[in-house]
Amino acid sequence: MSRPESAHTFPAPLLALPSFVLFQLLRDARRVIGALDDEAGLRWPHVGVLSCLAEFGPAAQKDISTRLRIDASDLVSVLDDLERAGLVRRERDRRDRRRYAVTLTPEGGAALAGRMAATKVLDERLLAPLTVPERAQLHQLLVRLLAHHDPEHLSPVYR
Repeated sequence: MSRPESAHTFPAPLLALPSFVLFQLLRDARRVIGALDDEAGLRWPHVGVLSCLAEFGPAAQKDISTRLRIDASDLVSVLDDLERAGLVRRERDRRDRRRYAVTLTPEGGAALAGRMAATKVLDERLLAPLTVPERAQLHQLLVRLLAHHDPEHLSPVYR
């Protein structure tokens, strides 16, 4: 006699598909990180822009859009949020008055540091069943997949 399955059990053929498992894990990660988004007021696009400016310095909006693969019109909304919060500053580019240069403020740097620390705690929760070496291996495999599908967006640190 087979045991009854819960209504929450995934069908076995779907669990055999890595893409399905990745999709489900992404949903769980978004749920866990979403709680932090609500608490901190910074969503992933905000964190991406702050990280970009922290690592690469002041940049034109177009460059940020390209680097982070954020649609230019969506980026304007993200920058509006960040500017309103005092986390970035937009000024006309001195070399090309048609463009804006975006700069990270000290408050933006502090907000980014706090968010990254909080996200590391959530990563620990998300990856809790894995050992430290397994976490490193998973990260390496994910970066390798990303490098295969989108090599130009990979930081030289990970190439």
